[in-house]
Amino acid sequence: MVLGEPGQAEIDHPMKEQASYSGSKDFEPGFKAGVEFEMMAPVTADFELGLQLGYNQLSGHTPKAPLFNFFLSRHNPLPNSYKYPDEALIYDTELLNTLATARWYFLPYNDELNIFMKLFGGVAFVGTDFTFHDPVYRVKYDVGVLYSRGTQNSEFPKMAGFNGGVGLGATYRLSDKIDLCFETTVSAVRSDIVNGVPNFNYVETGEETSMQRTNALTTMAQASIGIIYSAIPDRRLNKRNFTRSRKSNKNLFWKRKNSRPYSKRKR
Repeated sequence: MVLGEPGQAEIDHPMKEQASYSGSKDFEPGFKAGVEFEMMAPVTADFELGLQLGYNQLSGHTPKAPLFNFFLSRHNPLPNSYKYPDEALIYDTELLNTLATARWYFLPYNDELNIFMKLFGGVAFVGTDFTFHDPVYRVKYDVGVLYSRGTQNSEFPKMAGFNGGVGLGATYRLSDKIDLCFETTVSAVRSDIVNGVPNFNYVETGEETSMQRTNALTTMAQASIGIIYSAIPDRRLNKRNFTRSRKSNKNLFWKRKNSRPYSKRKR
């Protein structure tokens, strides 16, 4: 789910508020499923490093968009007589992620439940389609899409940008080798097209004005559920296993000592 573009993503046209349609508003995020695959290796008793590959889908809808600078740029495919549409608009975005990850199991709640913090960073490849919600208008204005990159509607490749963030999660032990994993993350992607609309700065040079392409950070939130399989019998290194091992060794020691409670020492 897209949270937004923090700060001032672009320098707005000075008449944006007055020129925007009454009742216009930004995109409302939709929910779509994705797929992730993560490989982890234990470093210490409560710390793991790994690699994550992911495919995410994002979407948004607005019944009436505000005056984005994109509509005033030369990249707008609509005719000059109708540069700023008042019909409902949508975007569909895909992200391909390659991320380095780290997990810190800071709270082993009990033998089954373990809570962790996650850090991750890497690269995201972003592709998007921005267009009319009703296909009738795509035909009417002969545009197909208003903007596209990195999809079958575009000849340009996906945009690459840094992707990093933090999250919290929990694992619940089902067996010696299988855990159920719950995870929520917040991340920032260095790409302005995650919400479908490319960013432009309104620039005044003397008496001339222009729209100059710019980039921005986009923040996102995600919730995940999955299965963890461990190839190590009786598991990954974590606090509960180390504690169990120490207790076991201590018990064996005391059993051996108590097996001969009245034995005499040699003199």
